Amino acid sequence: MKKKIGTVMEDSLLWEAKKIALEKKETLSRVFEAAMEAYIENIKKEKRSKGIVRRTRGMFKPTAEEFEEVMNEPGVYDV
Repeated sequence: MKKKIGTVMEDSLLWEAKKIALEKKETLSRVFEAAMEAYIENIKKEKRSKGIVRRTRGMFKPTAEEFEEVMNEPGVYDV
């Protein structure tokens, strides 16, 4: 069953969504529906991922110099 909703968004976002709907020959509602499906699936994938390391992988991209500096800090190699 479908429900009618109302929302507020940036003009530029609405404009881009309308352009996509025209290009794909779909209704604006279908574009929004597809976007929400993708968003919800992405959230579910995040919840299923295991551990903080996997969820945050790639967020911090140190330069070689920054990496070397961290690795040379006292205590990094202490056993």
